[in-house]
Amino acid sequence: MPSALGTSCHDSQQQQSVHVPTEQPAAFSAVSEGLPANQSYQAHDAVAAVHDLIIRQLGQQHAHLFNLVLVPCTCKAPHGHFTVRVHDAVVHISGTSGVQLASGVHWFLKYFARCSISWELTGGVQVGATCLSPASLAAMEARGTVTVERAVPLSFYQNVVTMSYSMAFWEWDRWEAELDWMALQGINMPLMPLGMEALQAATFAGLGLAPEQLQDFFPGPAFLAWGRMGNIQGYGGPLPREYMDKQLQLARRVVSRMRELGMTPVYPAFAGFVPRALAALYPGAAVTPASRWCHFPDAYACPYLLAPDDPLFAQIGSAYISTLRRELGWDAASYYIADTFNEMKPACGSAEYLAGVSRSVHAGMTAADPNAIW
Repeated sequence: MPSALGTSCHDSQQQQSVHVPTEQPAAFSAVSEGLPANQSYQAHDAVAAVHDLIIRQLGQQHAHLFNLVLVPCTCKAPHGHFTVRVHDAVVHISGTSGVQLASGVHWFLKYFARCSISWELTGGVQVGATCLSPASLAAMEARGTVTVERAVPLSFYQNVVTMSYSMAFWEWDRWEAELDWMALQGINMPLMPLGMEALQAATFAGLGLAPEQLQDFFPGPAFLAWGRMGNIQGYGGPLPREYMDKQLQLARRVVSRMRELGMTPVYPAFAGFVPRALAALYPGAAVTPASRWCHFPDAYACPYLLAPDDPLFAQIGSAYISTLRRELGWDAASYYIADTFNEMKPACGSAEYLAGVSRSVHAGMTAADPNAIW
């Protein structure tokens, strides 16, 4: 079972391997380093996932050159490790998770074969015809066995605004390429905000808000990051229902691939911002307009922020997390991100108020997910 700092140190655990490709690969559990176990978390076949990654990046013709072995973590390297060696024209890579196996593949390509896989605009797949030739592989055997130990248990990826700057209109093919790149780079804790507006809409519907009452709340697709942080509302909108549904469908597919590779997504949580229509529906709700951000006009600025002591704050936060987990399932650990005062001035600068907001954000998470980590 995974521990808080890595997978359990059972050095005597039998190694499991498969030489790829194979018609019926053995079943393996994709271990997520540094993550506590969750009873409802579903394990995945890490070797098969990385085998498929190799095919996508290098082609079916090179897949047989790689022998992947999933091994247990050791006490010497509690955060995980991978080893690389070349023998008899086969690249042997062992690792403690799908991410570690993929990292080993990238290490081999970069430091043994002297080629690389990068983003498309910085070269893409740069693997020459001779890099994996029998002669080249034979010369690599002299390198011996290289072991790389993971220095930290978790590697976080993405800024909260990256989704709107660069990824707002990505389809599955582009996401699949990015997920491959993440795994090759050793990233095991990526931000995953796809589909959040559909989940919020479902949450608000449970409170009695109709879809048309959200049209001045959600920004357009390229501005969602700032809507999630309460900087703006409705700008570039209304957000098409078709886009929300498509993003949720994409989220299911992206999260599934993250889990196959041994990554644990970080999801946005409820930060306290609500539509104007909610204040009308709940006249007793304690709300204040957020501070104006970047001189946006009234129509698009100052969304309502619930007071930390209003019961609706934690109630909505809990309902949202429940909706998220019902739609996207559970992970090996529960990580969330929320920012109530991104580049904005709080309504009150007292430590008591700020602490109260933080407590309400966290209470919304833990009421639905007792293992939540903010």
